[in-house]
Parts: sequence; C-alpha cells; structure tokens
Amino acid sequence: MKRNIIEKIFGSIAVVFLFCFTVTTCLSETTGASFLNIGIGARPIGMGSAYTAVADDVTAMQWNVGGLAQLSRSEISAMHSEWLVDTRLDFIGYAQPTKAGVIGGGVIYLSQSAIEGRNENRQKTGTFSATDLAVIISYSRHLPEILSETLSAGLNVKFIQQNIENYTAQGVAVDIGALYQTPVNNLKTGLSIQNIGPQMKFIRQEYNLPLAATLGIGYNIGVVMVALDIKQQVYEGRTIISIGTEYYPVNMLALRLGYAGKLIEETLTNKDIIPGQTGNNRDTATLTGFGAGLGLKLFTNYQMDYSFVPYGLLGDTHRISFSARF
Repeated sequence: MKRNIIEKIFGSIAVVFLFCFTVTTCLSETTGASFLNIGIGARPIGMGSAYTAVADDVTAMQWNVGGLAQLSRSEISAMHSEWLVDTRLDFIGYAQPTKAGVIGGGVIYLSQSAIEGRNENRQKTGTFSATDLAVIISYSRHLPEILSETLSAGLNVKFIQQNIENYTAQGVAVDIGALYQTPVNNLKTGLSIQNIGPQMKFIRQEYNLPLAATLGIGYNIGVVMVALDIKQQVYEGRTIISIGTEYYPVNMLALRLGYAGKLIEETLTNKDIIPGQTGNNRDTATLTGFGAGLGLKLFTNYQMDYSFVPYGLLGDTHRISFSARF
C-alpha cells in the first residue's frame, strides 16, 4: 500500500517537471516582481541555494514551505543583505508549531537608494524611490495519514506590492511544497512550486510572476550535508542546477560552499541560420552563482550566519542572518 503511494508521489513529481519543461518552449518571456527570485537567508545562499530538500528553519517559507513542518520549536529569523547596485534586501520571519501543524509569517523588503530622475531632455528632475514588498503567510504539516511522519506539505500565500515613485503594482501568489524522508536514512527529497498567480499590472504594462518549480535532494553524512537542486524558471525558459554542502568541523561552527549553474537557451532567428544547414536553436551554457559562508551557534538556541556571493562587474553581495529558537 505504502509503496503504491510512494510511486504515485514520485510519478506526480515527474509529471510536474515534464509539464514545466514543456510549457517553457511556449511561454518563454520576461517576468516582473523579480525580487521574489532573490534568495533569503545566509545559510541557504552559502550552500549555493541548494536548499529545497534541507529547508529546516524559518527560511523554508521561501525555499520549500513543506519543510517548515520540521520545526519542533518556535523560531524567529532576521536577515539583512547588501545587494547589487545600492539596493538592500531585508527579511524577518516567524514560525510557531501547533497541534495542527506549523504556522508562520514573514516579510521580504527590497529597497534602493534615491534614484536620479531626468526628463525627455535629459535634464535632472530630482530623485525618486523604488521598493518591493512581499508579505508571506505560511502553513505546513506532516501527513501521517499518507506516509507516517515521512511526508510533509505546505502552502504559502504572498501579498506583493511594488512601488516606483507614485506608481504602485499589487498582486497575490501561492507557493506549494513537499518534503519526503526516503527509506534511505538521512536522504530527503523536496519539491517546491513558487509564485503561482495571476499577472500583475504596472501602469498599463502587464507581466507574469516568476513561476518556478524546483526538485531537490539532500543527504546528511554525519557532520556533512550535501544537497542538489534543479530549478526550472518557467517563463524565462531557464534551468538552474545548484550544488551545496555544509560541514561542521566542531559543534558550534559550520562551513558552507555551493555553486549554481545556469543553462540559458539562445534561440536563432532564420537570418542566423547558415544556408545549406538545418536547425533553429542552440544551447549556450554559462556557469554562475558561486556562494560561500559560515555559521556560528551562539549558546544553545541562537545562531548567526554569513554568506558571500560575487557577481563580477556588478559587485559582491553579503548576507547576515540571526535566528533564535525557543
């Protein structure tokens, strides 16, 4: 009986990924609200964003809400990041286990320094501001009626607002996620589908939310955690493969390293095809997304994490997180 259920679960996961890869060829286009793609939490980023099958803290609400059910105690977490081009990314989240499951909430806020405005004649008109905000409400629970305590699932509802000067766009999105402890000890798999929702509209321009589906595996070998994520950004037509590791040389110190590779599909137009040859597309692979970090356990219930990610000519990004369990 349980084996049949497991087969159905993995069959459903395969169908989801097949669907996402198929619709990519039809829906490839740019999206808005891209700040939803920026990773939250210094720990996940230090692991190269390979966190879908790990997701065992408050930041699970951003990576895989199904993993939020792993919390056995209340937890609060806050993060600040010096992002690219004079922007700052902040997050605060809280999760509370209850008899009915784990409930939580969080806020993601992206802000930018004053932007210089110019008119059609390139003359200065003063400055203006731009901000992005997402408020998240989360719920996650184990599903013992299906697979004892080895399967959990969760749901996010996001309320999104983007502001540029006096113009505002608002929207709503849903995330769903699941985490499964396989029969192999310490081997977990996770599935997360993020930013399901209607188009947002800014002034007269409509745009899609950054819909994405991610499948991940994570394996704990004593003091070492290794993880792998495969993420499909549906509308952008982009696949991202992330690999990360976390190592505890001593109980209070964690060292992290990760790397993400992006496969970007580049389509050739008819005029690019050499006469006498056939074919209308090619793939160009570029690798980016190196990440590193460390974590310090402060006393028993407190933790500080730091991560660093270079972006070449765009500069470097730094994240610092603090969390407490009680």
